[in-house]
Amino acid sequence: MIRFKNLVVFGLLVLVGFSCTQKEDKVTENKNALFVLREDAGIDFSNNLKDIDGYNVFSYRNFYNGGGVAIADINNDGLSDVYMTSNMEENKLYLNKGNFQFEDITEKSRTGGKKAWSTGVVMVDINSDRLLDIYVCNAGNIEGDDQKNELFINNGDMTFSEKAEEYGLADNGFTTHAAFFDYDLDGDLDV
Repeated sequence: MIRFKNLVVFGLLVLVGFSCTQKEDKVTENKNALFVLREDAGIDFSNNLKDIDGYNVFSYRNFYNGGGVAIADINNDGLSDVYMTSNMEENKLYLNKGNFQFEDITEKSRTGGKKAWSTGVVMVDINSDRLLDIYVCNAGNIEGDDQKNELFINNGDMTFSEKAEEYGLADNGFTTHAAFFDYDLDGDLDV
């Protein structure tokens, strides 16, 4: 029994020593971090949720579901642009200007969306014009909102036109996310 207690004490000492070493290593890793917080990049986005009477986590089980992000080059300049979805506020499109600087072009591009509870987003060249389009999934069960998904077709001039109905993609079935691929190998994209 004494040997077992000694073995346990020894094991705990080794564990404590190992955890102290790990903390020192983490400090060293932070000096050479792979990611660095950039507060001056021009991206000012927060998916704020407001717990309001009649609409909260108790009345809507997917209250905390959402906040999609798509990163791709919408204007073929070789820089990755960023689109972020919001549950209760406007979605945002940020144009990459280079050198970690982004411009909010949501208003002039007409990509903010008109639906509540946007969840997932995909950038895809749906019409094969070599310009990425933006497909936004909406899942909110908000009274007065039909939660239809939105498809923003890239006009090639930094503006987009919403055409989900025209393309048969205005699904209103509480979509969380979507993926596009050529399922039947006929040369066009399926979702």
